[in-house]
Amino acid sequence: MRRWILILVITLGFFGCSKSLEELPLTLRVGAEPSAKMRNDFGIEHYHAGRYWDALLQFNQANFADPTSGEIHFNLGLAYLQEGKEEKAIKNFRKARKLAKGNPKILQSTLLDKLLKEG
Repeated sequence: MRRWILILVITLGFFGCSKSLEELPLTLRVGAEPSAKMRNDFGIEHYHAGRYWDALLQFNQANFADPTSGEIHFNLGLAYLQEGKEEKAIKNFRKARKLAKGNPKILQSTLLDKLLKEG
């Protein structure tokens, strides 16, 4: 029991309030697959409104339409973090880095640096 309390305290201390992440979801590049862009945009709207589960649904649909987008994987990572699913977040952040295609918002993300060093 003490172990779970300690994990909870550390997690809350690390992530703080669910709205306190330093980084926000990313839009897709010009020329992105249209349905992926549409779903990603819907996901961003849900994310900003604090509806992280709905954002996850949209980002997953965007990923289905274009699984090669680093931005979509980045957005999935953010939404998973907000839902408290750190392992899934880290998995998507790793994929985002791999598929970043030079995007500095992914490659120079301090949030990703911190999570990927720890994870």
